Amino acid sequence: MLLAACDDQFADPADFDGQPRCGAEQYYDLLGKNASVLDKVNLPKSARVLRPDDVITLDYSPDRLTIDTDRSGLISSVTCR
Repeated sequence: MLLAACDDQFADPADFDGQPRCGAEQYYDLLGKNASVLDKVNLPKSARVLRPDDVITLDYSPDRLTIDTDRSGLISSVTCR
């Protein structure tokens, strides 16, 4: 019964109340690519690209596109947060 509380409410991290808020689904094709491709992509002004060890605010904003990269420089996630 306790484990049920740990279950994700949303199947897609960009999905909030059934509606994508930041348009992350438009950028899913970037997953697994080198972060250098972001130089050629027109991202929203509120978007942020996070690299390992970046210091960030922990505020949650479903309207903000967040792109995470891993230590090898590959895009590891595209979410709204």
